[in-house]
Formats: sequence, C-alpha cells, structure tokens
Amino acid sequence: MKNNRLQQKGTGHSRKLVLLAILLVAALAMTGCYVEPDRIVDDTNGLTVATAGQQFDTVITPTPAVTATPTPTPATTGGSQQVDWSNWNFGSDNATNPPSNVNTVSGGATAAPNNNVTVAPATATPKPTATTTAASTTLQSGSKGTAVKQLQQRLKELGYYTGSVDGTYGAGTASAVKAFQTANNLTADGVAGTKTQEKAYSYYAVPKKSSTGNSSSSSSSSSSSSSSSSSSSNNNNNSSSNTTANSYTNGKTNIYLQLGSTGEQVKILQNRLIVLGYISGTADGTFAETTEAAVVAFQKRNSIYADGIAGPTTLTKLYSTSAKKASSVVANLGSLKLNMNGSGVRALQSRLKDLGYYSGSLDGDYGAATQLAVTAFQTANGLTADGVAGKATLNVLYGSTGTGSSSSGVNADTYGETATTNGYSTISSTTSTSKTNVTALQSALSSTGYYSSVLDGSYGDKTIEAVKNFQKAKGLRVSGIAGPSTQRLLYGGTSESGSYDKLDVGSTGAAVKNLQYTLYELQYYDGKITGKYDESTAAAVRLFQEGNGLTMDGVAGQDTQRKLYSSNAKPCNS
Repeated sequence: MKNNRLQQKGTGHSRKLVLLAILLVAALAMTGCYVEPDRIVDDTNGLTVATAGQQFDTVITPTPAVTATPTPTPATTGGSQQVDWSNWNFGSDNATNPPSNVNTVSGGATAAPNNNVTVAPATATPKPTATTTAASTTLQSGSKGTAVKQLQQRLKELGYYTGSVDGTYGAGTASAVKAFQTANNLTADGVAGTKTQEKAYSYYAVPKKSSTGNSSSSSSSSSSSSSSSSSSSNNNNNSSSNTTANSYTNGKTNIYLQLGSTGEQVKILQNRLIVLGYISGTADGTFAETTEAAVVAFQKRNSIYADGIAGPTTLTKLYSTSAKKASSVVANLGSLKLNMNGSGVRALQSRLKDLGYYSGSLDGDYGAATQLAVTAFQTANGLTADGVAGKATLNVLYGSTGTGSSSSGVNADTYGETATTNGYSTISSTTSTSKTNVTALQSALSSTGYYSSVLDGSYGDKTIEAVKNFQKAKGLRVSGIAGPSTQRLLYGGTSESGSYDKLDVGSTGAAVKNLQYTLYELQYYDGKITGKYDESTAAAVRLFQEGNGLTMDGVAGQDTQRKLYSSNAKPCNS
C-alpha cells in the first residue's frame, strides 16, 4: 500500500517535470518570435525621439539583418547626440536625464536607438531667424525715432526705400512700406504694423525685383543727342567745354567718388553730368560742393538714395543709356560774373533765391541785381565781397555751411493749425472754430462710420480719434486736426476747377505755402512751409503728378492745382 502511494507520487512528480519542460521549451521558442517594443518616452523626459511619421502601435515587419558600420568618431563640439541606450532605465516614466554615456557626433538630428545598425542622421532645415528684432509698436506717417530709422534701413536693404535714413516716417517711407506690403502679400496700407515689421525683418522677406526691361530706343539715343543740347544750355561766356557723348565711356563703376576726390574719374563724372544737363561749365577733376549738388540732383531724378556720393549704384546708372536727363542745371563749374548769361547763372539765381538773397526773376542774366545778391551772400558768409561767384563762393553757396538771410520756414504741423486754402480752414481743438463747424464735421464723420458719439460741437478726444481714423483710412497725414484737405475728402463735391497762376522753381509767396501744406496733408511733402518753390517742392509736385495721372514736370500748373485742391486728389498712400 505504501509502495503504491510512493509509486503514484513519483508518477505525479514525473508528470509535473514533463509539463514544466514543455512549458520551458515553448517559452524559449516564443522568445525567438517576440521582441518587447521600446518604451515611448513622453515629452516631460527632456528627450527628442524622431519618429519620422512612424506609428508605434503598428506591427513592424522585421527587416533583414544589416551589416553594422563603424560608429563615427565623436566630435569635440557641436553636432547632435548619438546615445548608447544599453544603460537606459526604461522601467521608470519619471526619468529626466539621458544616459551618462552620450557621444557627440556630427550631423543634424538625434540618432534612433539601435545597437546593431548605424542610422544616417536626418538632415534638419534650421528655422530662419530674423536679421533684426522687429518692434512691436505700429509705425506710420508722423512716427519718428530709432524704430523708424531701423525700418528705413531694412527697407533700403530690401530695395524698397531710396530716401534718407533719418528716422522720420514721411511719404517716402510710407510708399516704400506700401510697395513692400504689396510684394509680400500684406495689406498695402503704408502702415508698418506688427505683421509688416515681422515680415520685413524675417528671413522670408521678399526683396524688390530689379527692373530687367529693355531701354527704349528714345532713351538709348539720349546720350548721343544730349551733347548738342548741353551746348545750348551751357551758354556761359566762360565755358569752352567740348564735351561729347562718349566722354564717359571709360568711367569706372566699382569706385566711390565724393567730396575731396580728384583725378580723371572725377572729370569723367563731371563730363557725364554736363552731358545730361545737371551741371554747366568745364570739368576740372575736383569733386567739390558744386559737383556734389549735381550728383544729389541726379540721384533724386533717378530714384537713387540721394547722399551726394557717387558709388557703384549711382555710377552704373549715370553711365547707362537709361540715365534721366535733368530738367534744369543746378550748379556751375568755374566762375560766374557780371554780364555772363546761361543756365549756370540761372542755377546761381535760383540758389540765391532759396537762401533769401535774390528776389528778381530767374532770367539767366548776371546783371546788377544778381551781383548785389552775390555780394550780400559773400558778406554774410565771410567771403571776399567782390560780387564774383568764383569757386570758393559757389562751394559755400551749394554746401551745407551756406547761411541764409531769412528764417528757414515754419514747421508744417504748426502752420497747419491756422491753414486756409480754397474756402476751407483748419478745424481743431486749438482753433477758435464755431460749434456749428465742429458739429458739421462730427456729422460727416458719423455718416461715414468714423464717429459714434454725441454731436455736441466739442472737438474732444473722440472727435480727434475719429479724424485720425479717417485720415489713416484715406492715406492722409494723421494729425488729428481737420485741415483743408481732410475736409475736402470728407465732405466731397469739390470739383477740379478754378483759375491758378503757374508755380515753378523760384516762385514765392502765399500760393506756394498753400501748395506746400496741401502736399504735406496728402503726404507728398515732408519739409517746412517756406513759401519758396525749391527743388524739394518740385520733387513733391512730381510725386503728386505721378500718383494722380498727370504729366510729371514738377511744375504746378492749372491741371495740377485743380486736381490738388479738389476732393478727387489722391493722397500718396491711398
């Protein structure tokens, strides 16, 4: 009986051992088919695992064995990190540090954990960074300061801005911003808001495309025909220049010519300026203030940054067949004196008039009135008062040190407080305007959706804000005061009619002041209100004419003034 129990117990143990052996064999067999997947480390671990779009919950078909390649030699600095994962503890989800045995290798991404196969690192495209930090403040017409200066410089780098980097957001800056916005698929309102500034300072900013169009036949022949025209405009008795159209063919374009430069290249530059009608006289090879004045005029006429320095951009344009000719001579090389005549004398008279020494007509005749004006200028500037406009006198006259005989004008904003043109007078919080006029202004703003408060006839903060919003929307100078142009565009109905005297370079008086301030309101002019029709005023008139489909001659004739003083006038940024 006892033996039977022992025998049965032995048989039971044998069965258990057999079952255990079978289970062990099965387990061993299964280990050859199943591989525990790597744990996915969550974002809080501080590790980056490149999935390359792979879904980790899908079954991955085993790939054929790949012959291992040697591990790259670790670099000392830079690169990505290739990790030896053998010491990594996958049993904890709270791990915050990578394994201690990290090797730095060259490449652009973190290698995936694989102890048998070296995986080529994926190439990652770095995110472009802004060249300059964009300001968050909105910049618009009237804004001033460092932020504006930085924006102007950036727009200049991108090819949209050609004016002076002066930190003043004027018509030129607004036009450049508008052009940039158009090219970069932004709202083209001429206002540099956050989106515009971020785009401008970004790597992705689209620069201005350079013109590749062919010059017309008329422009290609301008060089050959201009030599004869220059002789007719160069009637100074002291001039014997025989400048030809080919006198600039040896001009270099990879140099910089400026005040103080001398030599053959300066003479070639001067001859080309004479051919194009910017300067009169005989080339002397000395880059003085008279030559600088001619270079500035050329740069303005050809839409180049007007700094008076003839660098590669200026010289390339100057020596090209597409260079624009001058509308008038701006300076003379050599001396001018009594009884001389011609374009050089006319330029002298114009400059003396700008400075307040000459009040006669710009007739190009060096008469007694011109001589007296020259003498007065010489006396005021510590020069020999002989009435002869020699090199020394002309260089001071066209330089930045020349002293004017009267005030240089009134700030446009100050002038605007009491401006009156063609029946409209400024309405503002500081003017003694009747309540009736203010109420009418509020009513018009209300009907156009810019004012929603009480029509109380009080020019308060809400009225100022409404005027600013209207001005901004219409492309006018944003001042908050309802000047004549603001009222004309707001009320409408002012036709292109009336009779006006022609205004041109040399004109003076109240009519010029009205012209300058109206151009200021429409954002074509940024200077002071001087009452003197100078080159800057003529340039503003050209811009207005261009924007309003008129002949671009810089002369404020009937058609120009009728358009300017109508409710159909288009502001610079409209």
